[in-house]
Order: sequence, then structure tokens, then C-alpha cells
Amino acid sequence: MQHVTRIWIVSAWLSLCLGLHATPGFAGMTQDLADCTASDKKTSADACTRVMNSGRLPNEQRYIGHYNRGWSHYNAGAYDKALADFDKSISYNPGYADTYYSRAVAQHERGEREKSLADLDIYLEKKGEVAEAHLNRARLFRERGEPDQAFSELQRAASLDPGDGKVTVMRALVLSDLGEQGPARSEADKAIVAEPNEAGGYYARALISFREDSLDAAATDADKAISLKDKHAAAHALRGEIHERRGDPKAAEASYRRAIGFTAKSLDARAAQAKARTRLSALTHEDPPAPQSAEVAEAPSEEPAKPKKHASDCRKFIPSAQTTIAVDCPSE
Repeated sequence: MQHVTRIWIVSAWLSLCLGLHATPGFAGMTQDLADCTASDKKTSADACTRVMNSGRLPNEQRYIGHYNRGWSHYNAGAYDKALADFDKSISYNPGYADTYYSRAVAQHERGEREKSLADLDIYLEKKGEVAEAHLNRARLFRERGEPDQAFSELQRAASLDPGDGKVTVMRALVLSDLGEQGPARSEADKAIVAEPNEAGGYYARALISFREDSLDAAATDADKAISLKDKHAAAHALRGEIHERRGDPKAAEASYRRAIGFTAKSLDARAAQAKARTRLSALTHEDPPAPQSAEVAEAPSEEPAKPKKHASDCRKFIPSAQTTIAVDCPSE
């Protein structure tokens, strides 16, 4: 899921130290304030804890400490702790919209789609229309097996931020899910032209080629995605499926093991890792490997049963309108 831009309110914190004498304690507190706002540092969570336990942080500012520490825990993969801090931050300041977005991100990593959607709704209500929120809603609807709703969210995101390459990549994937491989490929090509050094467009085009049974093209683009982002779990899993379809189970096993060796934060990672575990079990006749992190909730390993089609279930993409319309379904 796309992360919200963290808004660090450093000046409010540093102002707490104004007027204090320059003592070793003052220097330590200044360093903790700086470390707490750098959520990618391993020392960040402990620094935030010391700041909040120092007695120098007024209650009206405590939400910032929990917010920042929540992101520290999130970046470390400790999603339960992140959620606890985001909950606490909201209890101190329920009006700060970005915390709801942050909690939605952590909930998504826990596989809690409904809670994540609910928090994104709150965020949009408080913050106003934001492209990232609609993009993340699209991801959640896609994971829930609702590509039409996902496409609608992507259209809203594109109208708010026409240059967002992540929207283009996701639109390629959703159109492919809808069976519109030609328009999906056009979107993937567009994403690659706009951002040739990003893995997402190549992964999307690889998946489209795989669904069209163009294995050489799929392998080339999957390899390119991996070369740009080695920890792209879904690209490794797709490589495994390509190897299997080519009749090379040993190579498939190696790719599946690579796919499950990363924490599930990249595009399509969770569902791809679930499939990789299932396929590994089938190839090796061993129990499926455990998830990389106990904090990460695993997606179902089996696809839900497809409902019977109704006349309104089938869609056709209209390029000039950049939308889909209901059409009669072909007979099966």
C-alpha cells in the first residue's frame, strides 16, 4: 500500500527545549527528538519512548510521539505495535487525519482490509480528496475481488493526480483482471515509458503476457522487474509460474523460495507469496513454508469460487472515455 507522507512536527518538539540550560540531558533530548522523527532508523522507536517518558512533552503533543513511534514500528515490520501506537495517537488527537491513513497502511499489512477501508474513509472525510487514498482503496478492492470498484477508485485517483505512475500500473493490473489485456498492455507500456527504472510497469506487463501465454515476453519483463527491485516478491512468484508452465519444476521451486523470502510490502506481494507457498508444497510434497513475519497476515491461498455470470457482470473498456461499460457476457 502507498504510504502517506509523514509530516514531522519537529519545530513544536524542539521548542520544548527552548530556555533550558545546555546540559548533557538537554543534548540527549535534542538527539532523541531528531531520532524519533527519523522513523527509518533502528533507534527511532526507543528515542520516541524516551521523549514521551521524559516528562517534557505536554499531553497535547503526545499524539506526535505515538504517531512517529508507530511509523518506526511499521518500518521494522512490528505491525501490532504500530497499530497500538496509531490507536493511542488517535486517542490523544482524533482530529489529525494522517494518523487514520497511517493506521490504514498498517491494517493493510495485517490483511485487515475492511478496517483499512474504513480508516481511509475517515481520512478522506477529514482531509478532503487525496489521490493516494483512492489508489489505496483501489488496491484493497482489487484484493477483495472487486475490479470494477477498483477501477472507479483509480479513475478518481487519476483525476486528482494525472502524473502518478503508480495509478497507471494499478490500472494496467485491474484492466488485466477484467480480461481487457489489450488496454491493460497499453497502460503498462505507458507506465514503463514514463518511469523506465521502476519495476511496477515491467511486472504488470509480465503478468499480462503470462495471461496471454506469451511466456518469453513474460519472462523478459519479470526478469527486468527483478533486476530493478530484487525484493519484488510477486515478480519472483510469477517467474516460478513461468518455469512451471515450461516444465522446469526445480527452477520454479527456486523462484518460489525467493518470493517467500521477503516481507510482504511490495506490489501484489501477499497474494503472490500465498500462491508461492501453495505451489512449493505441491512441488516438494512438504508443508508450506511459514510466512516471513508472524506480524503479516497471510492472504487466502485459494481463490474464492467465481459466482455465476449475469448480464451486467461483463465489462468492456472504452479507451476514449477511459472507463468500462457493462456488456452482454459471451456464452460459456
